[in-house]
Amino acid sequence: MKKLERSDLMDFMAYDEQKASLRRNIWRIKRPRRIFVGDKLLFLFENTEMVRDHVLETISLEKLFSEHDLIRQLDFFNPLIGEPGELRCTMIMLNNDDWEKPTRIKLWRELAAHVYLILDDGRKIYAQIPEISVVNQHPCSFRLLSFPCGNNYPVILGTDAVMSGNKLETKLTTSQQKALKEDLATDESEIYNNLQ
Repeated sequence: MKKLERSDLMDFMAYDEQKASLRRNIWRIKRPRRIFVGDKLLFLFENTEMVRDHVLETISLEKLFSEHDLIRQLDFFNPLIGEPGELRCTMIMLNNDDWEKPTRIKLWRELAAHVYLILDDGRKIYAQIPEISVVNQHPCSFRLLSFPCGNNYPVILGTDAVMSGNKLETKLTTSQQKALKEDLATDESEIYNNLQ
């Protein structure tokens, strides 16, 4: 997947004028990349189009227009986009009122070590936590994970951490497999056909 560049962004006034047309397709793009494992874990697999949407929404909400502010958004959000052959996702813990804030970072690291993908060739690969200073330092309900998939794509997402007395797996639907396979195969020349 391609990282975002300054030319991919616009100030909040330009975005607000184009927002309706730009957002028309984003739900179609997001839907197959939102994967639930059990009733407490949601994984949102990020791609260039989705990250661009995050950035533009932030620019709009915060009314950003200076060059410095727009470049800062790139620095903050680009780490969500995987490197070649890699998928990155945001792991979101749902219904987590019982988690104590001071211990969340430790619990997330322990849980992340037990999240895995099973690829189309049968290999099981465990999540890694990218060393990104801004993204993974907050004691909140989400974590960025990465999966080095190479030329293969996922067919199952699961965790072998015991949650609610069970180890959990979700078999990816055909549309979910296709979306993640496309993200892994996307080269720079294909990106902007989807962004327009």
